[in-house]
Amino acid sequence: MSQNLNSSPEAIRRAVEEVFRRSEFQSSDREADNWLLRQMRDFFRWLGSLYDASPGLFWFFLIASLVALVGMILFLVFQVRSVFTASRDRARASAGQTDRVRRSAAFLEESDRRAKAGDYSEAIRFLFLALVYRFDERGRVSFDQSYTNREYLELLGDRPTVREALQVLVDNLDDHWYGQWPCRKEEYDTCRAAFDRLS
Repeated sequence: MSQNLNSSPEAIRRAVEEVFRRSEFQSSDREADNWLLRQMRDFFRWLGSLYDASPGLFWFFLIASLVALVGMILFLVFQVRSVFTASRDRARASAGQTDRVRRSAAFLEESDRRAKAGDYSEAIRFLFLALVYRFDERGRVSFDQSYTNREYLELLGDRPTVREALQVLVDNLDDHWYGQWPCRKEEYDTCRAAFDRLS
């Protein structure tokens, strides 16, 4: 012990060097034990040597990486664009739905106004339009001006009760609005009751 305390600085330096030469102090040995780190190091060394060792493979990897990068950018742009487009489509659909609800209510009000004025043929016509828009806003049928009243009857008359009530409206509309036959209040009341059942 006393000999160790009296050692020269040179002897101490040599002892320290010997200690640090042991395997537990060698970082390269610890690195070699780490399989993943070793594989990554070898892979990047191989990539770095490709340009000289195999130029064809080097250009293949480079072009494939660029194509993948462009593909990812396009995918991200598409995703972001679809989010904004979907929001815009939902807003348009909501505005269209609100517009259809307004039309249905406006036609019903106009029907009531015409009935109070004694113009029952026009009142039935507006009742029918209000009903078609009501079905449109509920997704039962899309409003199309080219459809005839009978075509709406075929499209909407899938249940007997619906067909029967709708038939009342269509028949009265054909007789009084298209056929120009005078319409009485009782006939309008029958149509209004059919409308109330259907709506």
